[in-house]
Amino acid sequence: MTEQPEFLVQLREDDGTLIVGIRPDGSITTGPNYRPDAAATEFWDAVTRAAQAANPWGST
Repeated sequence: MTEQPEFLVQLREDDGTLIVGIRPDGSITTGPNYRPDAAATEFWDAVTRAAQAANPWGST
């Protein structure tokens, strides 16, 4: 049986400190510097970067 990861989705600061993580059971863990608005902005920035990486021939 494969062990599940601690988090399915996680956002971390540049130094590796957890901002927010979503566990496989759907629970959320927040880090010491968690700020909802900043976490939401970082999440959408990460989604945008992933989408652009998945479509390298798309317009910028």
